[in-house]
Amino acid sequence: MLFDKKTPTTAGSGGSILGSTTFMWDDAAKGENVIFRIPRNLIWNDNVVVREDEYAVFLRDGKILTVLDRPGRFGLSTLNIPVLTELQRIVTGTQPVAEAYYVQRRELRSKFGSAEPMVFRDQDFGIVRLRIFGQFAYKVVNPIQFITQFVGTKGFSDSDQVVSWLKGEIIMQLNDTLGELKSKKQLSVLDIPANLEEIEQMLLSKVETNVAEYGLKVMRIAELNINLPEEVQKAVDTRSGIGALGLTDQRQKEAFIAFQAGSAMRDAAKQEGGAAGAGAGAGVGLGAGMGMGMMMASQMGQTMQPQQQQQARPNGIKCPSCGADLPSGSKFCTNCGNKIGGGISCPKCKADIPAGSKFCPGCGYKIISNCPKCNAELAPGVKFCPSCGTKIE
Repeated sequence: MLFDKKTPTTAGSGGSILGSTTFMWDDAAKGENVIFRIPRNLIWNDNVVVREDEYAVFLRDGKILTVLDRPGRFGLSTLNIPVLTELQRIVTGTQPVAEAYYVQRRELRSKFGSAEPMVFRDQDFGIVRLRIFGQFAYKVVNPIQFITQFVGTKGFSDSDQVVSWLKGEIIMQLNDTLGELKSKKQLSVLDIPANLEEIEQMLLSKVETNVAEYGLKVMRIAELNINLPEEVQKAVDTRSGIGALGLTDQRQKEAFIAFQAGSAMRDAAKQEGGAAGAGAGAGVGLGAGMGMGMMMASQMGQTMQPQQQQQARPNGIKCPSCGADLPSGSKFCTNCGNKIGGGISCPKCKADIPAGSKFCPGCGYKIISNCPKCNAELAPGVKFCPSCGTKIE
C-alpha cells in the first residue's frame, strides 16, 4: 500500500504545477515483503519518502538511474538527485521521468518446503520419498544487482515471485547436498536425523554462493525437518525389532528382505479389485503373510540354531567316527552308536575318556603325562616318547 499525499509544489525550472504526489511505503503493508513497485511512473514535482530500512531504486528504459540509500524526502523538482539533472533538460512537466521500486534493507524471514516429495535412493529401503520443511532468513545486500537481476532480467515485480525463486533454489541445493553426503559418507535415511546440523551448514554454504550474484545473502537456515514416509517409518520399526533378536548384520538384512517381500506380495493381493477378486485377494494375502512368517522364521532359526546349540553344549564333544556333536560325558554316539573314548579308561576311576582329553571327565585325574627328557605330552599307556624316543617306565 502507498500513502499518497497531494501537495502543491513549484518546479525547479520555474512555473507553478499543482497536483504533485508524495509516495511512501506504508509500514503496515511492508511485513516480510522485500520489494514494492510504485504503481505509476514518477513525473517532475513528485516526492519520494525513503526510510532508514529502505532503498529507493529509480529506473528509466530498463537502466538504473540511481539508488537512494539514506532516509529523507526527495522531490523530483530539486537538484538533490544529481543523475536526474540531465533528464531535466529533455523532459518537463507531466512527462514520465522514471519508474521506482522500494527494496527492504532489513533481514527478512520465510519458510520453505518441497512441493513434491524428494526422491532419495537408500541402500536398505530402496527408493524413498522424503518431505522437506524448514525456515530461512535473508536480506538484500546489493540493491542494484537485486533490481537488475530480478526486475530487469527475470521481469519480477513483487515479493512473492522473488521468495518463490529463493525457495526453489534452497530445495535444489538441498537435493545436491544429500546426494553429496550419500556419495562421500554413504548417508542413509536412518542417518539423516543425526546429521541435520551438518546438512544445514552445507546447504547454507551452497545457497549463499548461488544467490550472491542476485544481490542477496541467505543469513541462516534453521528448523530443517526431513520426514520419512509412513511406510518407511513402519519398516524402520520392523528392522529395529529384528535387530533386538541379536542377529548378525547380514542375518538382519536377510530377515528384513524376507519381510519386505512378504509385505509386497500381501499388498499386491489387497489391490486386486472386484467382488470376485476380493476373496482370492484375501487368500493370497493370507498366504503371503504366512509365507513371510515362514521365511523369517527360517532365516532366524538358521541363525539362532548354532547359538542355541553352543549355549546348550558349552563343553560338548564330537564323535571321532562320524563327527556328530554330543553332550559331555557321552559314552556312545547317538548318531552312529560308536563307543566314545576309543577304549581308553581312566587309570584311577576306570571311566571312559574322550580322545584328546588331558583330564578324566569323571574324577579329574590328569591323563596326559610328560616325557622326563623332552617334556613332550604323552598319551596313557605309551612305552616310548613319540618325540625323542626315550623309554617310559
